[in-house]
Amino acid sequence: MFYIPKFSWSANRDPGAINADVHCDSNVSDGLVDLIVLARRGHEKGVQLWALTDHDELGGLARAAATAESLGLAFIPGVEISVSWGNETLHIVGLKIDPHNVTLIDGLARTRAGRTRRAHEMAAQLAEVGIPDAFEGALNYVGNPDLISRTHFARYI
Repeated sequence: MFYIPKFSWSANRDPGAINADVHCDSNVSDGLVDLIVLARRGHEKGVQLWALTDHDELGGLARAAATAESLGLAFIPGVEISVSWGNETLHIVGLKIDPHNVTLIDGLARTRAGRTRRAHEMAAQLAEVGIPDAFEGALNYVGNPDLISRTHFARYI
């Protein structure tokens, strides 16, 4: 899953510096852009080390690793995990994760199931204030229906 090429440094660059993007969401979760486009865009902007960290989803990591390798871009598999703590929602970025870890896969599946339940609750609340069919409308903005969120409702409204 990792692809880390040798780095070459120019004479005027700090040899310890790396141009990295290690927090990137694609449309596999709640981002707007396909992961291949993200990898290419990062590469064109000089990114040397890239991590895909989709929200609660590992489904894009294999494609991301293959794309990164084809570009000669170092890749780290990652994920952004949404958790509740007290009355707050926290987003924890995990890097160099094992995308085949059964405990991680099962935990993320439970998190996604909770998102769908909350989405139906949001749609019901919106219907009560005069915005009907919000769940169906929000789905038009979702790359992965298991990851429907407030963001998609906002785009619909």
